[in-house]
Amino acid sequence: MPNRLPEANAANLTELREILSLQENAEKLHDIAMKDIIIEAGAADNIIETVKGLTSGTNVLMVTGPTLIVDIHGNNIKEKINAKLKEAYNVEWLVIDEPGGHVHCTPENAALIMERLPGKDILIGIGGGTICDMCKYSVHNSGMETPLPLIVVETALSVNAFSDDASVMLLSGVKRTLHSRYPDVLVIDLDIVSAAPAEMNVSGYGDLIATWTAPVDWYLSSTLGMGGNFHVAPSDMIRSQCDKLLENSEKLAANDPQVIKDLANVLTLSGLSMGLAGESSPASGSEHVMSHLVDMASGVRKTGICYHGTQVAVSGLMSEIIWDYLVNEFDPKSVDIEKCYPTLEEMEPKVKAAFSWLDENGSAANECWSDYQKKLTKWHANKENFVKFLENFDEFKAQVSGWLKKPEYVAECMHKANAPTRYSTLNYPVDAKTATWAITNCHLMRNRFSVIDLLHFAGVWNDEFVQKLIARAEAMDAGL
Repeated sequence: MPNRLPEANAANLTELREILSLQENAEKLHDIAMKDIIIEAGAADNIIETVKGLTSGTNVLMVTGPTLIVDIHGNNIKEKINAKLKEAYNVEWLVIDEPGGHVHCTPENAALIMERLPGKDILIGIGGGTICDMCKYSVHNSGMETPLPLIVVETALSVNAFSDDASVMLLSGVKRTLHSRYPDVLVIDLDIVSAAPAEMNVSGYGDLIATWTAPVDWYLSSTLGMGGNFHVAPSDMIRSQCDKLLENSEKLAANDPQVIKDLANVLTLSGLSMGLAGESSPASGSEHVMSHLVDMASGVRKTGICYHGTQVAVSGLMSEIIWDYLVNEFDPKSVDIEKCYPTLEEMEPKVKAAFSWLDENGSAANECWSDYQKKLTKWHANKENFVKFLENFDEFKAQVSGWLKKPEYVAECMHKANAPTRYSTLNYPVDAKTATWAITNCHLMRNRFSVIDLLHFAGVWNDEFVQKLIARAEAMDAGL
């Protein structure tokens, strides 16, 4: 039988589950704990029927952010859905807001949702990735014996977070990916997402740039014994469709209806890939950590948070350059194994120094060190795997080469899509000093292993090397 996985349809979960069950080592994949994904024009008009499919209760909590959202017909979506729900239900509408209108995914904001869950029969989140993550986190951590059913109405194709079972939360000023839950039903109304600001749908396109780096980081980590659970299916499910999106970059810039629908499908599959893996690794690698550091610095810089996907895409170009160096220029024979294992005592001050400027009490630095030291300890314990990796480097290169893209090609496609390729052209411009800091120190933030950790331990990663990466990006009108 031909492998149907590369053409997977997120809106047909029954067929998708069947296809996944036929993959090699399918038992290693996690279940998709969702009841339905709806991707069609006018999907939000059927919100009452969607609710009835999940509960016989009558009390609804509707959660949104403060931003006005309209569809292609000019309808105020939040008001429209609220009015429809009120035809059959008792509705409490909670608006999560912060000074300046920049809503963050924090335990404090999630607590505002959780305190209103008792007495409700269902939670409906309407908005972008932040609202979605808070709703998933709130239901998962509510402490209720029977968690409420959750519907998420996606209002822009901005990130892949709508269809996964995790939430990216800001803890002590540091972004952490925490297990939460899937929505029971994800509603993607093409009349709504097509009307979203162009830069938001371009952000979703940008989030998918990680397709060419994150799975390779994941495979590297697994090869070195630094991470487990690697499986080809989560990435095979989206790679061909992401290829098609790159080819259609100009049509995305023109808001072509079919390309918008294709983007909705592959972005949703990208979210599902993380749930299938039981971790975010298929879609989140070194490029995401660079982006996280830029976000962490936003408080000190007193600026808003950039669109996640576009920031990831700019960082993704840097990761692609790094990977291109590894497979084409890195010399495994030049590595002095005995110099690749710094001690905890050596690394602690370096890690804390990298993040000490983010706050006065050192909470961010302490949070990063608490996670990084786990990675360093594991690195020491897997020395034998690194030795084998260096000995069999050509085999590793042969395996991953087909998963990579030339950064120059990706940059060209991003230009055609009108996607930012520089930190300085993001919706909240990032200065060169902050961007360089984020690139240089991203590997020190968390436990997960990436290509940057490899180059750091191998003695390659330093300020001079980072400047060479930035120079190559500059040649393609990208980077800083």
